[in-house]
Amino acid sequence: MHRKILLASSIALFIFSGCSSKQYYTPEETYNTSSSNMGDRIVHYSRDGATLASGDILTKIERVHLKVQKGFHFINNTKTVALTADNYGKCYVIGKQGVVDTIQFPQALLAGTITGKFLVYLLQNNSFGVYDLQKKSIIYSSKAQKAYAIDTRVANPLKIDDLVVIPTLDGKLTILNLKTLKVSKEMYVSTQSYLNNIIFLGRLNNTLIASTQNKVLSISNKGKKELSMGISEVIVNDNREIYIFAKDGRILKVDESLSIQSEKKFKFAHFSVATVYKNRVYALDKQGYLIVSNDSFSKYRVYKVEEVEGKSFISNGKLYYNQQIIDLNTLTYK
Repeated sequence: MHRKILLASSIALFIFSGCSSKQYYTPEETYNTSSSNMGDRIVHYSRDGATLASGDILTKIERVHLKVQKGFHFINNTKTVALTADNYGKCYVIGKQGVVDTIQFPQALLAGTITGKFLVYLLQNNSFGVYDLQKKSIIYSSKAQKAYAIDTRVANPLKIDDLVVIPTLDGKLTILNLKTLKVSKEMYVSTQSYLNNIIFLGRLNNTLIASTQNKVLSISNKGKKELSMGISEVIVNDNREIYIFAKDGRILKVDESLSIQSEKKFKFAHFSVATVYKNRVYALDKQGYLIVSNDSFSKYRVYKVEEVEGKSFISNGKLYYNQQIIDLNTLTYK
């Protein structure tokens, strides 16, 4: 009995010492900032948008009064229509006058991109394909390997000329020719067993940039380059620059070949959301520290805000979190 008590005590000590050893970002100096009440809350967020309880949506560039139906959430949009979905395979294509198309998939839609008459889709069971909006039928379908856990920021398919790059939940990129409906190429960004879906997919000039939580991949006619690290976020700004927000508290500015141009480490910072806006870098630590830096990290300020309690999103220079809005235009690194 005495040995069992000692063993239990040892286990308890190990657990509590492990929890207490977690370290947090503690800046030497902080500044105060103001916020306004959101009058709403984020109920769902994805790579390219957030759905609010009111039914409005936040895209990267604006707040849209779409009035998404209850149980549905925003997936993606074009200049003329938006794509929403529920958890049971049903999705709506919504225009200015309301629902213009209804689609029922066998699984929940996680990502989708409308290009012309096609909806290129990715489902919860890691099956993907092309739905013809005119014929109202699936004209191409395939299925990737089973994914056991995913980051909810699932990247949407990316159209490049006659090709579409489909990011799957197991860390793979499938490049499909939309004219022939034949796969041109397949490649893995990373091969981790969990949380390995593509969380960022973008194009920088003639270079394709893709990222999972574990690796960033750059693909061009010069070949492939990669950076392996724990990744919270990847941003390509309006100046066609790439920023990587790492899980170890680093922020890196890299070029198309992923060569590091500059970097700054904020020790023990855990980034909840980040962006690059008007030549300024913004990163929100989960403990409630909002870092504002110039784009070379030579100057920065840290603002103390509320600890992050739920989902957060940045839209058109405004940070939405904890039912509050912070206008990033009012903050400076000087």
